[in-house]
Amino acid sequence: MPRFVISLLLSTLILGGCSTLKPTDSPNSEITSDPVEGINRGIYAFNDVADKAILKPVAKGYNAVVPKPAQQGVTNFFSNLGEPLNAINNLLQGKFDRTLASIYRFTVNSTVGLFGLMDVAKVHDVDVAHEDFGQTLASWGVGPGPYFMMPFLGPTNLRDGIGRVTSGFVYYPTVDISDNSDTQTGLSILQIVDARVSLLGLDPVLEQQVDPYSFIKTAYEQNRLNVIYDGQPPVAEEDFDF
Repeated sequence: MPRFVISLLLSTLILGGCSTLKPTDSPNSEITSDPVEGINRGIYAFNDVADKAILKPVAKGYNAVVPKPAQQGVTNFFSNLGEPLNAINNLLQGKFDRTLASIYRFTVNSTVGLFGLMDVAKVHDVDVAHEDFGQTLASWGVGPGPYFMMPFLGPTNLRDGIGRVTSGFVYYPTVDISDNSDTQTGLSILQIVDARVSLLGLDPVLEQQVDPYSFIKTAYEQNRLNVIYDGQPPVAEEDFDF
């Protein structure tokens, strides 16, 4: 594991266990306002055109040409690069078992797993314990803030956007792999294409929506609620009229 990541892990030990999430929280707390909906819809339309013109065709070509085992290796590789941040964010939330799992996964998969191309840790029943800094901020009681549609990057909210930028300053995997700008660019493009391939199966669902923009916003909020509570989000209380 990179030295600076180890230093961050050690320096944040004191912050462990500070999560304020409770199972009684209202799930409505993750529903975001949309004060600039008109602008967001314009950005969504731009993203949709760019995706259909460039990214989706590239992803479909990659999916058709590259063998599935090789695709899985690429997915595993980039997933493994995210393990140091998983470890840091699990630690910041006081999830010590998950912190150790992330450290173990990164160590084993980076060595025995040939730089992460093979997910050896999963064979030993150590699954990914994904956490990002947006989830960490949520566990500290920070609300989502307004909803934003970002050019090329898609949906986010103020909290998660800040978390994404902060994480990028702390650790950006493709930059740490090589100092060569061409290599960095190539890896970044490959990571984007790999992520887009994973979403190809959802395209038919999106095409059936009357309002794709609203559908994506709702799906984003539900997904964030689910990951923030590690798959066990609070259940909304039903209101009964007598």
